[in-house]
This record gives sequence, C-alpha cells and structure tokens, in this order.
Amino acid sequence: MFCAKLKDLKIAGECPFSMVVGNEEPADFEESAAVNAVPVSREVQGNLTNILPRRKISRSKVNLHSLGESIRKLVCPEFDKLRNALIRVMKQQIDTSCPAACSSDVSQILDNAEQLSDVMRNYSLKTEIPMDTLKTSLGLEVFRDCYEEDGHILRVVGGALHDFLNSFNVLLKQSTPPTPEVQRYIQQASILCLDKDPGLLTVYFFNPLPTTELFFSGIIQAAACWLYCTRVEVRMDVGGKDSSALQANHQPHLLYSVFVRDDKSLTPSPMRTHSSGDIPLSLLYSTFPFHVLLDQDMGLMQIGDGLRRRLGRCRDGQRRPVFLEHFAIVSPEIRASFQDILTMLNTQFVLRVKQHGASSADSPGKHMDLKGQMIFMSEMSALLFLGSPCVDKLEELTGRGLYLSDIPIHNALRDVVLVGEQTKAQDGLKKRLTTNGRAALHDIPRERRSAFVAGASSAGKKV
Repeated sequence: MFCAKLKDLKIAGECPFSMVVGNEEPADFEESAAVNAVPVSREVQGNLTNILPRRKISRSKVNLHSLGESIRKLVCPEFDKLRNALIRVMKQQIDTSCPAACSSDVSQILDNAEQLSDVMRNYSLKTEIPMDTLKTSLGLEVFRDCYEEDGHILRVVGGALHDFLNSFNVLLKQSTPPTPEVQRYIQQASILCLDKDPGLLTVYFFNPLPTTELFFSGIIQAAACWLYCTRVEVRMDVGGKDSSALQANHQPHLLYSVFVRDDKSLTPSPMRTHSSGDIPLSLLYSTFPFHVLLDQDMGLMQIGDGLRRRLGRCRDGQRRPVFLEHFAIVSPEIRASFQDILTMLNTQFVLRVKQHGASSADSPGKHMDLKGQMIFMSEMSALLFLGSPCVDKLEELTGRGLYLSDIPIHNALRDVVLVGEQTKAQDGLKKRLTTNGRAALHDIPRERRSAFVAGASSAGKKV
C-alpha cells in the first residue's frame, strides 16, 4: 500500500521496501531446502547456510558463448576467485569450530595457484579437518560464485547430472579464454561421465590442472544438489580401482565415483541398455551407411555401405584393415589411438577419408570429411563412429561418388542438400531476371529511355 501511495503522489525515487525483496527470486528460496540434504561431513554441514547461493547477480542472455563462459568458470576458475573461495572456507571453519590461532592461515598471501595445495594441507593438519572435506567445501564455494552470476544459464545445460558433466567438452570450446595458457588447457581438458550401474556414476577428468583435484569434487556435489536436487556422495579414487579400458589410459586424469542416494531423481543414461534384441548387421549397414567400428588395436571391424563403396580396397586380402590406412582425424587434434579417442568421447569428431582409398569413380583431388561422434561400447571394448559427410551442395555429394539416396531418411543432411539446391535455383532465377531487365532497358530507344526511367522511379521501382 505504501508503494501504491507513492505512485499516486508521483514522488520520484524507489520504494525502500521494494529494494529489500527486489533482488530475491522465489526459486532461490525453494532451492535452500535442498541444501540440507547434501551428504557432507559435520565440519561442512554447519556452514551450508553460508555457502548457499544468495541471489543471481547478472542476467546475461543464454547463448553458446555464455554457456561456455559459465562452464569455464567451473572447470578453470581464475586464481583470484579460487583464492577468495579458500579464504571464505577457512573463515567459516574458524568462526564455527577452529581456534583463533589459525587466522594467520587465512591472511596468508597466496602468490600463485601452486601454493593452494600446501596451504590447504597445512590448514588440515592444524585444524584436524580432513583434506577431502576442505576440497568439497572449496568446490562448493567455487560453484556458489558461478551460480550467483549464471545460475539461470547453468540450469539449461543438461536435464540430469551425467548430461550436465558430459556437456562440458562441447561448451568449453565456445568460451573465450583470457590467456593462451588457458586456451591450451581448454583444448586438452576432457570430462567423461559414465552411468553403467544404477546409482553409480564414474567421472573421468582427463588432462586436469594441478589445482583441479582441490575443488572438482565439490563442483560435482554442488551441481547435483542445487541444479537437480539430488543427494550424492563423491569419492576420488586415488589408486585407480577401475579396471576398464578407460583406466588403462596413460594420460593424466582424475577418477571420481559418484554415489547417487536419490535413485528416483536419476534419469536413465544412454550408456545403459536393457534390450536383449540383436540388430542385424545388414540393417546397421543401411541405416548408418557411414559408421565405423574399431577394436582396441584400431582395426576396422566393420563399416557402413556408404564407406564400403568409397573404400574399394578396404576388404581386399586376409588382413584386417587399419584405421590409419584409410582415415585421419581432423578434429579434435589428438593421436589416432584407442586411448586418446576415449578421452574425447564427448567431443565432435571430424574424420577425413584418405584419397588413396577412394574409388576410381571419384573426382581427383576431392577428399571427403565425415562429421559425427565416437561411442564407447563397453561390452565389446570397441569404438563406434556414427557420422555423415560434410557437404551442403548436391554437386559436392555427387563429386565424391555418392548420391542423395545414400543419405538415410533420418539424416538431416538430405534437407541441407535440398535447401542448398533450392537457394541456388532462386539465386539463378534472380540473376536471370536482373539480366533480362537490363537487356529490355537497352532495347528502348534513347528518346524514350529517360521517360521510362522517370516513370519507374515515380512508381517506386528500383531501376
């Protein structure tokens, strides 16, 4: 009523009471109830109220760039934000249970990221707080900083926790790194979340920074709680207990086991299949004519019908053909090895068919690129590539020895090619109309040309 009276009196300025609640949103109050369900230690449980996101500060638009920047803040936070988050964690512990003598650790000046690990380790020894608890608390603070700024952006990344983590690779490529060092790190970093067992997620972080293990477990736990209202327990496997093909990778990586306590809130993962039926190979060849199945030695176990025609010599001889004999990886920039491909499963792949493997019907000098994704088939310990040619014109398709009928009906490439042909036809028609109009103008006698131009200009036509 007070605000309404101000409007009636036409007094300039804002109502002070509206400023109190103007920055709060109902969604934030609803999210606060979910924080009490986060399964963390007692040292952290008492401070969850202080870690809770208070309000969303910015309202930037949701696009590919903003999505990439938000994910970059989680995966590669700036040193100043990481240091401030650690100082807040230490202050919260001092205010609740730790002696005041530890305040010197909080005010300690951190010059670089390498000192964070030493400071946290010394603080853990003095306060007898487990190191894993400090890592979780630091990750919660880092996530809170990002959530306050870009909470509305983070909520559209994925519909479940494993979808959220598996989207990091693609979105990181859309960000704008501040330094060349961060740019190189983003190109190499890769996150893979597998959901093969009910209630258990296995998260791989390949090529991490030295400071990543100090906070990433808290990132996973906070994302599950605040974005999906799911209670999880995150454990870092130091000894490499997983014996799968992924664990045999020699690249530096972190391995986390995420135990989901709320199974009802965990959506089914495409990694877990319950069907007992077998798909005939003939149906697979025709439905995905540009697929490639690779074994652990990068041998070609099978290929689609479209590639079978392109690679005329692929099945000649008794020896199984090798991937590098007929293909090359254009992107991402990795070695063509089984283990290196496993680290980039959530990245879009572009394979190039080598020219010497093409049939004689193809035009010389025209290579064919395939854009698609790699899928790890754990039952067979094999890699399945599903993709389609990178073309947008009909002549580009036929120039590589393919026809429109080679593209399956479910593939959107058919529409792309047809739309390209339609656009080409419209451009040709427009050009012919323009040329015919100019010729008709030149056929008009000179004495009547001025009158024709003046009449057309007065009618609003462009001459």
